[in-house]
Amino acid sequence: MNRIPGPRSIAGWRWNMFRFFRNPFAFQRWLYETYGTLSALGQGDKPSTVFAFGPEMNRQILTNPDFFEVSTALVKVPKDTRMGELFYNNLVLMSGEKHRRHRRLMQPAFQQDQIRQYGRDMATITGRLADEWEGRTEIDLNVEMKKLTQRIAVKTLFGVQDEEGMDRMGSLIDRMTRSLLLVTLAPVDIPFTPYHRALRIAEKLHARIRSMIHDKRRDPDETDVLAALIRAHDEDDATLTDEELIGHTFSLYVAGHETTANALTWALFLLVQHPDTYASVMEELNAVLSGSPPTLEQLSELPLLDGVVKESLRLLPPAGIGTRVTAAPCELDGYFLPERTNVFFSQLITHRLPELYEEPDRFKPRRWETIKPSAFEYLPFSAGPHMCIGWHFAMQELKIVLAVLLQRYRFSVVRDARISPNLMMRPVRGMPMRIGRHDGRFERVTVRGSIHQMIEF
Repeated sequence: MNRIPGPRSIAGWRWNMFRFFRNPFAFQRWLYETYGTLSALGQGDKPSTVFAFGPEMNRQILTNPDFFEVSTALVKVPKDTRMGELFYNNLVLMSGEKHRRHRRLMQPAFQQDQIRQYGRDMATITGRLADEWEGRTEIDLNVEMKKLTQRIAVKTLFGVQDEEGMDRMGSLIDRMTRSLLLVTLAPVDIPFTPYHRALRIAEKLHARIRSMIHDKRRDPDETDVLAALIRAHDEDDATLTDEELIGHTFSLYVAGHETTANALTWALFLLVQHPDTYASVMEELNAVLSGSPPTLEQLSELPLLDGVVKESLRLLPPAGIGTRVTAAPCELDGYFLPERTNVFFSQLITHRLPELYEEPDRFKPRRWETIKPSAFEYLPFSAGPHMCIGWHFAMQELKIVLAVLLQRYRFSVVRDARISPNLMMRPVRGMPMRIGRHDGRFERVTVRGSIHQMIEF
């Protein structure tokens, strides 16, 4: 069988991975334009890493769990620790019948009645953050959106009511997740090491969530995600264990907190840098909401806002690249892949294919009035059996937060700010944003940075 095409290097695949991490978007686009839908980093009969591009590759990878399973290559957490219990009781990392059973048990927590309750919390918490901005003229939008999505996640997942409690719980989780890479590099349990600190934090988190589970079992009226998961049972009356409940709520927080903050940051950035669309969105919000937060029913009356969210997720998806690992020898695009091959698939490249999206590097929210791409052509929340279980939750959160904040403040990017997304789609130098009262002015300002490689203004 033919070898997979790809870049050659004296230093092998590691040099090409360095090039990828240094400039993820430009490297992926170059790979696709040079080698096509499948390329290998490093030559040989048994490549360790391949990149696959386009909807057909997405379909083959994401719908075949017999060959492709979720990879933990980037972060490896020791399994026989409290940290491992938090990390591996995770829907994303499960496969087969175990994955199907857990997904069935978790699905009721994300049905419409539950989503409606979460929406009221989202609007209230967003309004309180907007109150905190009174008197300020400039914010780092990404920092503020992380604060907001942290509070929303802690409230909707765990039912914590006050901002101080939300911030305290969120800070505890964030301190642990920030240490995961260092834990992978140096899992040494001696005082003052990152691994030792992460283990102590994991112990605190584990005890805190277990205590919450105990309290919620005695109160059937709780409406948060954890309470819904506690009540869930299947046709055989099987329920989730305490360890599974702890792991699932932790992983839902990690999956939905920073990614949603980044999605909100880019949606506002793209909107305010396109003045005509910004003005039209404000007209729509004023006509439908008149200054009030949206209800679930009113969200369907805001088609342009919906287009803004979908278009920003197309151009700058918070999960711009995904990974799988081959569980057995298999074939992909006519090429042989050995077992344990790392396979990268790219939302960023798929979402910019000109045969799928006209003028793919331009922000055109109204395109969503006429297009309906397939699940493998548009996949900001992935696709297939492992598609994000909370995607309805996330879409509602994005639209509610934007609707509340846009009605309270006029936003504009600080002129000449350097805007550069990293691999995780976080703006590496933040997002400096001016805020003020509405005055009817909408204007694009000049910005610098690698954002110009990704967006054609």
